[in-house]
Amino acid sequence: MNLDKSKRNIVLIILSVIAGIAYLAPLIRFTFYDQMVAALGITDIQLGTLAGVYGTLSVIGYVPSGILAEKFNTKKLLILSCAAMCLITLWYSMFPGFTALIVIHGLYGVFSVGTFWSPYLKAIRNLGDENEQGRLFGISEGVRGVGQTIVAFICLGVMGLFATEAAGFRAVLLINAAVFALLTLLVIFLVPDFDKDKRKEAATTEKKESMWKAFGKSSIWLCIFVIMCGYILWNTANSYMGTYCTRVLMITPELSSTLSIVRSYIIVFVAGISGGIIMDKFKFKGSGMFFAFLATGVCAAAVFFTSQATMICVVVTVILAYLVNVIKSTYWSILGEAGVPLAMTGIATGIISLIGLSPDIFVAPIISRFLAYGEAQGDVTIGFNIMIVWMVVWSALGILSAVLLKRRGVKIKAREIEG
Repeated sequence: MNLDKSKRNIVLIILSVIAGIAYLAPLIRFTFYDQMVAALGITDIQLGTLAGVYGTLSVIGYVPSGILAEKFNTKKLLILSCAAMCLITLWYSMFPGFTALIVIHGLYGVFSVGTFWSPYLKAIRNLGDENEQGRLFGISEGVRGVGQTIVAFICLGVMGLFATEAAGFRAVLLINAAVFALLTLLVIFLVPDFDKDKRKEAATTEKKESMWKAFGKSSIWLCIFVIMCGYILWNTANSYMGTYCTRVLMITPELSSTLSIVRSYIIVFVAGISGGIIMDKFKFKGSGMFFAFLATGVCAAAVFFTSQATMICVVVTVILAYLVNVIKSTYWSILGEAGVPLAMTGIATGIISLIGLSPDIFVAPIISRFLAYGEAQGDVTIGFNIMIVWMVVWSALGILSAVLLKRRGVKIKAREIEG
C-alpha cells in the first residue's frame, strides 16, 4: 500500500497499540491477580477456569481468524474487534456473576484473536514490501510493549487512588474500555482500507492440500515441541510470579503489581531486542535455545532455594521473566533450522500456533489446582513449590527439544554443503 512515511508510521503505531491493548484486559490477571480475585470474589480455581475459557477460545480462534482475514474487509474487522472489546470490558466492569464472567472471557477470546489476529498481521504486512517486513514487525512488537507498559502503569496508579480493591479494579477496567473506544475512532478515521489479495479457487485447493501435508512433516512437530515448551514456561512465569511474590515472599500487592508490569511489559521489550542479538551469535539456533532453557530451569530452581531471602528471590523472578521472554521472542526464528521451507511459512505458523500455543487452555487450570492443593494442606507455598517443579520439568523438555533442533540443523547444513 502506498502511504507517505508519516502516515504509515501513524498507522503502524495505531495497529501496534491495538495489538498490545487487545490482550491487556483479558490477561489482566498477569498484573492484578490478587486485586482481581478480591474484587470479583472468586477463588484461584475459578480464576483458572476463566483463564482456561479465554485460552481455549483464543487457540481455536487462530484458524477462523485467517479465514475471516481473507473473506472480509481488514479495516472493518479491526473496527469490530476494538468496538467489541470496549463493550465487553464495560460489561466486565459491572462485576457480573461467575457465569457472565465465563461468557465475557469467551468473548474476549473471539474478539482479541478470532476477528483480530490475522487481520492485524495482514495490515502490518501491507504497510511495506518484503524488504521492510522484519523492521515493520520488529517496531510493531516494540510499540506493543511500550503501549502496554504505559496503560498498565496508568492503571496501577489509578488502582492506588481508591480505598477498596473493588473500586480500583473497576476503574482499571473502565480505563481499558476508554482506550478501546479511542482506538476504535482512530481506526475509523486514520487507518486506510487494505486491499485484499484474493486467491483463485485452485490456489485455495492447493493450500488445503499443502496444509494436510504440513501436518505430517517432522519439521512442523519439532517447532511445536520447542515453542510449546517455551510458551508453557512463559505463561506460567508471567501468570503466577506476581502472586508468588505476594503470597510467599509477602511483599505488598502494589509492589507485586509494579514488578508484574516490569516482568510482563518492560522486560518484553528488552528481551526481544537483546535476545535476538544473543540468539544470532550462535551458529545453530538449537544451541541458543539449549542455553536459554537450561538457564530458565536453573533460575526456576533458584526461586525455590532463595525464597527465604526476599529481595534476592524477587531479583531472581525478574531474571526468570527475562529468560522466558528471550525464548518467547526468538522461538519463531527456528523455522529454517527445523527444516520448514520458506514457501510453507504461512501454513506452518498457523499449525504451530494452533498446537504450540494451546497451553493457554490448560496451564492456568493446572497451576490453580496446584495452589488449591497447597491451601488444602494449610500452606499455599506447597502449591507454588509444585509449580516450580513443573517449570523445571518443562525446562528439561525444552533442553531436549533444543538438542533435537540442533541435530536437525546440523543435518540440513551438511546436506546444503554436499549439494
